[in-house]
Amino acid sequence: MKGGYTPGSNVSRNLIAYSNVYWAKKLAVTAKGGVLGGKPVALLTSERVVFSELKGMGDLSRSGTLMSEKGKQEGRNGETIFCANPGGEDAWDRIASAHGKPGSPIIMLNNAYSTSYDLGNKRGFEEAYYLKRVSKGWVFRMFPGPWEAYLEKPDGTCELLESYKTKPLLRDLATKVRDESFKRYAINNDRWSPGFGERL
Repeated sequence: MKGGYTPGSNVSRNLIAYSNVYWAKKLAVTAKGGVLGGKPVALLTSERVVFSELKGMGDLSRSGTLMSEKGKQEGRNGETIFCANPGGEDAWDRIASAHGKPGSPIIMLNNAYSTSYDLGNKRGFEEAYYLKRVSKGWVFRMFPGPWEAYLEKPDGTCELLESYKTKPLLRDLATKVRDESFKRYAINNDRWSPGFGERL
């Protein structure tokens, strides 16, 4: 970032948006270098990012705004496309149709919200890296590994409770984590303790 982080700057007002650019640049190394076929890599975002303020784009070959005419026209066959904060899953098919080209993988990156009360998405996209808070624990998955349920202990550490070869239902996983927490720690596993109403 030119000038770095300063109070009132675009990056200070849009920290998550610029963080998504950072992660897209990190992931572009792999996308360009081989795992996804050594292709050009684009970052398209729906967020307020002033790309001219960035020192460099790393391995990203282009950047732009999701669903813009310019973003659609500049697409190339075989290009890997990162879509930062693409919006609700109902928009993903439109994004893939507008920006997808033959041989172009599309990666939805750090969607700000989910439109379903379950794990992952309902549009058939593979969850490559997934972390979600559940009551008394976490759900984690890193492709190609299993889905994992973690129990958060009263001291803040986590313990792997169970691994799943296929994506479990959120209600089943959350119930298992919550029930195990209550069985082991009862009310003492509350992030608002040590004394009731007090933050850790």
